[in-house]
Amino acid sequence: MNGTSQTRRLAWDACVQLNTRTPLAPPTAAADAPKQLLHDAQTIDAVLAAVLDSGPPRGVATVIGQARQALLPGLVLRADFEQWCGATGAAAVGDGERQWPAFEDLVTALDDARPLLEAAETVLDAFARSSTWGWVTLDSQVVHKGSHLTVRRDHIRRPDGTDGTYEYIEVADTVRVLAINPNGEVVMVEDHFYLQAAQPVLHLPGGAVDPGEGVEQAGHRELEEETGWRAERLEVLGRIDPLRGAARTTSHLLLATGLSPGQPAREVAETGMRVRYVPAAEAVRLARTGGIREAGSLTALLLAELPSAWPAPAGSARPAA
Repeated sequence: MNGTSQTRRLAWDACVQLNTRTPLAPPTAAADAPKQLLHDAQTIDAVLAAVLDSGPPRGVATVIGQARQALLPGLVLRADFEQWCGATGAAAVGDGERQWPAFEDLVTALDDARPLLEAAETVLDAFARSSTWGWVTLDSQVVHKGSHLTVRRDHIRRPDGTDGTYEYIEVADTVRVLAINPNGEVVMVEDHFYLQAAQPVLHLPGGAVDPGEGVEQAGHRELEEETGWRAERLEVLGRIDPLRGAARTTSHLLLATGLSPGQPAREVAETGMRVRYVPAAEAVRLARTGGIREAGSLTALLLAELPSAWPAPAGSARPAA
């Protein structure tokens, strides 16, 4: 294993130890005794020292050094604990350990070290996962290329230094548009999808971002094509990665206001689509109770659950659907 791979592996191991030992791990009865606390602190110091000795980048080394310095007040108490055990003949297990006079000092020292240990864990995790130090693509093969998606199989090197394969889908980014009509209703569509053909799916209008098209442009286009509404304004509510481990794609969530009637122009696959007007409170209730399960629609509705997002009712006007 070369130097950079070794450093990456050690950083990964350090993250594991930091997350599974006191003071960062959730406390347990066994971990609340001096002997175990001192053992955990010594183990963490050892794995941090190993990363430091392997020659990480300067910024990483600085944070590790600060974390080790923060551990010192607790580590220096080990000699006192061992001396106390020898002098008292204590078994140094279980509740008897808590009679050690410096026990509270140890607990305080480790609590004080927590912020710098958390900072070290964050930096080490980012270091191990970064494009330079984490996952590495050795080669990439197209397994299948269809009209809407590409399936790839990559030969990769994992953050722990081992090699393997990773299969995933590449598909165009998408938009979901949360549109509010002049009555303060959410404009939704109901459609039958091939993979969910047993029942209609209620969701926000949206679809793929076409090649060369901007996100806002796609939002305007999809809204009018599917619902017959045009939006005066679009603003970004947020973004989600709906299948982070299996697909390289992002769904952009948009809020549309200032609606006026336009002209629907649905695709052949959308022939059976129906527009549904859902009161805002009911749409949020459906999102919270499982009536709306499409990821982008559900997220957009919950992100926009603000009184300022809903215009006051101003009469009824609906384009032909």
